[in-house]
Amino acid sequence: MKRCFICRHAVLVTAIFCTVVSAAGAVIASPATGHAGGTEGIPAYFYKGLPYGSDASFNPVSELVNGAFGVLQITSNWRTLDELDLMHGLEVTWRSITHPGQTIGAYGTAEFVTNEVIPGQFRWSGLQYVPNYHLHLIGGGARHRAFVEWYRAHGFTHPGWWAAATTVAHSFAVEAVEHHRARTTTVDPVADMLLFDPAGAVLFSFDRVARFFAHTLNMSIWSGQPMYNPVQNAFENAGQNYGLHFFFSKKHRVGIFQYWGMSDLFGITVRRRSGLDWSVGLGAIVAELREEARGTGMSAFYARLEWDAGVFLHDNGSLLASLHVSESWTQRLRLNIYPGTASWGGISPGLFVGVRDSDVVFGLSFVSTPIGFALSQ
Repeated sequence: MKRCFICRHAVLVTAIFCTVVSAAGAVIASPATGHAGGTEGIPAYFYKGLPYGSDASFNPVSELVNGAFGVLQITSNWRTLDELDLMHGLEVTWRSITHPGQTIGAYGTAEFVTNEVIPGQFRWSGLQYVPNYHLHLIGGGARHRAFVEWYRAHGFTHPGWWAAATTVAHSFAVEAVEHHRARTTTVDPVADMLLFDPAGAVLFSFDRVARFFAHTLNMSIWSGQPMYNPVQNAFENAGQNYGLHFFFSKKHRVGIFQYWGMSDLFGITVRRRSGLDWSVGLGAIVAELREEARGTGMSAFYARLEWDAGVFLHDNGSLLASLHVSESWTQRLRLNIYPGTASWGGISPGLFVGVRDSDVVFGLSFVSTPIGFALSQ
């Protein structure tokens, strides 16, 4: 009965979210251009339908897996699939977002506002608003726009509705995995699902906003190539990441580079008149999520970081290959070559090589399948 209750109300939340986002998109989109997409006369900002790289690998299913299981790539969160209690995580998420006043009250209203919504805390354990803006508002907004573009490019009627439903499913999947061991309700899904996710979807429905991030800041979605590993019964290489390349003028060939997701890297990006562009960055990766007591029986998580460095090869905003080296136990080395980058015997698969402690992971992906296949020791 409890599961049926959750399912019925999840459908209601999905319908409300779809209605709000689609209505906002219909009002905001101009008659001349409408929403971005891959069809003639309509601009494509975050999904271009390219036959190579991260853009070719982008689809709603792989993004659901990338979003849900990316958090498990953190050293402290590493779990096999049979260790996840997804129904418990879904119930915690559901209770949190359907009783937001009670959840926020137990946490502390002032702390919720200054930790999760408005930057008012500057101690390390009180920076929950940073991923809320970075990953949910900006990253989530661009991803929602990319869903609209993907559904439109693939001939779906009402792509805005499909995108809204996918965004809601993605949010539930992310929170269910993230809170599968939570002891009680938490304000994290309240901030994510009720504030930042819908705000990002509506914000990026503005063509001017999408154009600014895609064309002025040269922002792209560089998600991982998620792969199932039957040896570990786990998803490897999952994660939602973004690349940004800012040039001070169109004449400049060297610009500022930022990469974010589970890693935050800063460096330089070089665009070439002919050939491929490349970027290099140095920064930190989330190695552990530490829990700190808050309010009445509540808690919050904050990150412990370790160093990370990456080199990226890209073309037209689509990531072709990347190499990460880090101090993190689960991701000491990560090499990704995306489909369409190189061809062997007439086929052009994606390749992943990763080192987790002393375990080496090999994987292959294909554009035709949303999830790749990996093996390890």
